[in-house]
Amino acid sequence: MNASRAFFLIMTLGGIAEATPGRYTGTVTLARGDVIGPQSVVDLNVATDQLTTRFNGWDPQRSASGESAYVTRVGAGYFGDAAVVAADARGVPGAPLHVCKSYNWSSNHVCHTPKVAPDGRLVAFGMVGGGGKVCRDDYGMLWADYVVVSDRSGKEIARFEGYALPEWLPDGRLLMIGSMCRGAGIWVADRVVGEPRRIDGGQVTTPPGMPAVSPDGRRLAMVWNNQLWTMTLDARHELTQVTHFDKSVGAGAWSPDGTAFAVILWDVSLPVRAVVLFRPGDEASQVVKPLAFYPYGPLSWR
Repeated sequence: MNASRAFFLIMTLGGIAEATPGRYTGTVTLARGDVIGPQSVVDLNVATDQLTTRFNGWDPQRSASGESAYVTRVGAGYFGDAAVVAADARGVPGAPLHVCKSYNWSSNHVCHTPKVAPDGRLVAFGMVGGGGKVCRDDYGMLWADYVVVSDRSGKEIARFEGYALPEWLPDGRLLMIGSMCRGAGIWVADRVVGEPRRIDGGQVTTPPGMPAVSPDGRRLAMVWNNQLWTMTLDARHELTQVTHFDKSVGAGAWSPDGTAFAVILWDVSLPVRAVVLFRPGDEASQVVKPLAFYPYGPLSWR
């Protein structure tokens, strides 16, 4: 179905119904790609379906202030170098913050998911490499996931071994996903140079993907067991499965007011060419936004 039609599809238990546009507002940032992988960062206006291309790259984040972070190609070839880049709210990219040597999105994903801090001073991103002291691979070699924090000039401020997929809380604390070297789990560093502490009460025993903190900082959404889950970021550590799709969830984002989600779904080995918007517990709110390309996460909604 043509995405420019003046109605959207809403999935219901009884089939497919039509709804007038304007149910959701704001812009979802995601990566546009093909069967090979993501290629460019785009904004999708969920009220008008207008699509705007922003950067060459992938693994995008757009913060509430409008600043962006992403990974982009800086070297030629199938295994050419890539780099972590941050751009200001005008869309002007800065110099590379970190070079990802011999990068390949499908087989050598050595850096990923950069995130600009709420105050804009720091950027956290994930990487894979050696040189650690704790984590070893299947061959007994020191090899680990890391979360690295740098300032906007590229100076490394902190490095956390055995963690991946950073996500900033609104108050400036840094949330990370523990690798199996750390026993999985959800971890938070109260200070960028402090030691992370586990906050999931030991419930998250395999590493989830694509963490997204709610706008008020009280809940975490994550892709776990192929669906979207949330966890309260308080002493209760309350886990809730949000979606029950017949396809796997690839990534999710909170709406700016924290009442809805945008997700992309995967059908076996490729993403479904659509973004799905919904409010938890309201089946009639589920809106499918068809796309002419394969979408890749992470997603941001502002």
